[in-house]
Amino acid sequence: MPNYSLTLNIAPDDLKNIKAAQQRITLAKPVGSGDPNVIWLSIDPFQSTTVEWTEQYWIFASTTAVAQGASISKLSEVTPGPALDGGYYPFTSAAVFNPFQKDPSIPGGTFAANNDMPNSQYPFLTFGLSQSALINKKPAERKPISAQTVLATQQIQMTPFTSIYIWLQSQFASETIITKIIGHTAVAKFGGGVDSMTLKYDPDRGVFVPEDSSKGLLDKGLIELRTPLLL
Repeated sequence: MPNYSLTLNIAPDDLKNIKAAQQRITLAKPVGSGDPNVIWLSIDPFQSTTVEWTEQYWIFASTTAVAQGASISKLSEVTPGPALDGGYYPFTSAAVFNPFQKDPSIPGGTFAANNDMPNSQYPFLTFGLSQSALINKKPAERKPISAQTVLATQQIQMTPFTSIYIWLQSQFASETIITKIIGHTAVAKFGGGVDSMTLKYDPDRGVFVPEDSSKGLLDKGLIELRTPLLL
């Protein structure tokens, strides 16, 4: 499985200001089309913070409603993990995932679960993917990266991407559902031979940008800088 590494550098004076504002480095990953809807990692920043991860995923089920600011409580998870793609896991009335079922109609790179919990017990549940990382060599185990409401009897298919959304914020912790990203955001696009990046915080733009040695990533479209829309 691909292994990726992201290093985020902050100058000492900028770090003092970020700490004074009680802001944290925030990472999220998209699953399916659109922007991410779960904060994967909320990190207390240092002058240099390195996040490492492998493209392995787990599937979880939860009774947490998909709502802004909700903290996900995983109640069941595929074991043993990581989850397999190209098929589905039945989620049963006993609130456990049954063994993987290969299904040629589900493409490689897509993870799926059937919500076989009876409607009389739970009309709907929340399903999503989780992923582990190392933050400055400290494990962050199986943190949710997505959340979606699934009605009883229905199937969810989840296709994760290798892009990482990076921004600063102080409101939400890891494993929190968000309806939109507020703030200046960098999107780092891994894969296709790109397995590591180094960015630095630019206080004039309020966003992480490529280090001098990585400026070519911006020219190639592998780093995208997004400015929030003013409503």
